[in-house]
Amino acid sequence: MMREWHYIIFFRATIVGLILVSSRQTSPNSRPNIVLFVADDLGIGDVGCYGNTTIRTPNIDNMANEGVRLTQHIATASMCTPSRAAFLTGRYQARSGMSTTGSFRVTFWQASTSGLPEEEVTFAELAKQAGYKTALLGKWHLGEHSSFWSRDYKKHPLNQGYDQFYGPPLGNYKDFGEEGDSTFGSAAPHLFTALRVAIIIVLLTLIIAKKKGLIKMKMCALLCFITFIPLLYIYFITAHFKIVNSFILRDKEVVEQPVRLNGLTGRIVNEAVEFLRNRSVDEEPFLLHVAWLHVHTFLDPSQKFKGRSRHGRYGDCVEEMDWGTGKILEALDKYGFSNNTVVYFTSDHGAHLEEFGMKGQVDGGSNGIYKGGKTHGTFDGGIRVPGIIKWPKNIKAGTTVDEMTSHMDIYYLIAMVTGTQVSADRQIDGKNILKLIKGEESISPHEFLFHYCTDEIHAVRYRPRTGSITWKLAFREPDYLENKTRCRFSCSCDHARLLDPPVLYNLIMDPQENQPIRSDLNEETKQITDKIITSVANHLKSIEPVENQFSVKNAMWLPQLQECCNFPYCTCIDRKYADPESHMDMDV
Repeated sequence: MMREWHYIIFFRATIVGLILVSSRQTSPNSRPNIVLFVADDLGIGDVGCYGNTTIRTPNIDNMANEGVRLTQHIATASMCTPSRAAFLTGRYQARSGMSTTGSFRVTFWQASTSGLPEEEVTFAELAKQAGYKTALLGKWHLGEHSSFWSRDYKKHPLNQGYDQFYGPPLGNYKDFGEEGDSTFGSAAPHLFTALRVAIIIVLLTLIIAKKKGLIKMKMCALLCFITFIPLLYIYFITAHFKIVNSFILRDKEVVEQPVRLNGLTGRIVNEAVEFLRNRSVDEEPFLLHVAWLHVHTFLDPSQKFKGRSRHGRYGDCVEEMDWGTGKILEALDKYGFSNNTVVYFTSDHGAHLEEFGMKGQVDGGSNGIYKGGKTHGTFDGGIRVPGIIKWPKNIKAGTTVDEMTSHMDIYYLIAMVTGTQVSADRQIDGKNILKLIKGEESISPHEFLFHYCTDEIHAVRYRPRTGSITWKLAFREPDYLENKTRCRFSCSCDHARLLDPPVLYNLIMDPQENQPIRSDLNEETKQITDKIITSVANHLKSIEPVENQFSVKNAMWLPQLQECCNFPYCTCIDRKYADPESHMDMDV
């Protein structure tokens, strides 16, 4: 009898143990992990799996071979800040005030109140609500502070759903290199000289006028305040762009100032590997967002990759980024996450065609067959980007989807993967593309996609619910010269020319957008045009008024918000990475 009781106790203990083991394996880590790779300024024509045969991207290409390749994957803007805002929130940037009305189309100064409002719900916040551990490594470019008076970090990544942050909160600019190049100086070559001359003239005029008794002290002080000080302010923030903007944060602490760009890819990889290594000892799923600085200028490849490609330092940086992507994928495999991780790769927008170095070298990439590029409105070169999703056992390897999809759809995908509900109190513009990328549906869930240039809609994509054609109706387009590669004055939105009547493009038959069709050509084109124009009207009705994050008040540099390590010198080196390239040969 005692022996039977021993068997019963042993049997029950075994069952309980199996239940406990089973519950540990299914909750919570049975939910897929998520890794997002976002390149900066990478063109769709720069990647092997999208047709490039001269730049080596084996790791990105292998992702496409093991997952789905989206050939009509669309960013919501051809500039960094607005496209990233839409990507993180699943909403057109106009809904969050992140579409501009003037010359400022991105956040230029970190010490400002411009940025993604804290009221927005990012996909990182969705994941965190579901118990995911979250990290952002690399570029943010969506602001830090809301308060005019002090650093409150309400727009900082740690207040937007991320548990960890390492990287430059602004990003990368050509000023950050050692060549003496300048973002504002290259756009307006005589800007700094003109400002210096103006400052001297105003100062001398005030001094002479005061000495000769032409103005009194109070008037002199007033004129100084409204002329001399603003000129000095503009000169400082433009000529000293690197001093005020080039630094790396670890969470909220400045650990490096200015940024040492060489080897930064390796340092981001090391941070990612450490994050994954730490996850192997706990059970919570994770979302890892890797926002590469490559291939935005300034281009500074490490010694390991310098001179390796056939496309100068631009190609070197693309291949370095591919190496970094491969290292993180290798770590996923090593720590046992590969089979239960959704991996996504994209670029924030198209390549910058007009980007050249100080010696005339090409520092921009390729958008393949597509017309236009970064900063351009309307045409696909600025907004059609790589889109690769790998999810073992859920997405068939080697799949290609030619239907239109959007950056914003990743928000919805993350909501489904993490088991959270998208916010019911706001309009989400992303769609559920899971059935599309699994091959269970053949038509995009998007009937329309709106192509913003600043706060205006310059074009609209339209996918009828039958047939295979995707149409684009263009209301404005860049004022190109005859060669169709350069613009008359500027390719920016405010120089786009109005098309009257608007023109249609059949993007399936004419992906290069070389054969415009008059919208009033016949009854069919009129019906298509009317349907699209109605969709624009309905969309605009759904846009609620919000504060413009790029107003002068929000965009201006505020000294009280300036980050500075070792004040007043504002210089420090991250002690963890005393040798900036020490992790370029790392093992995971």
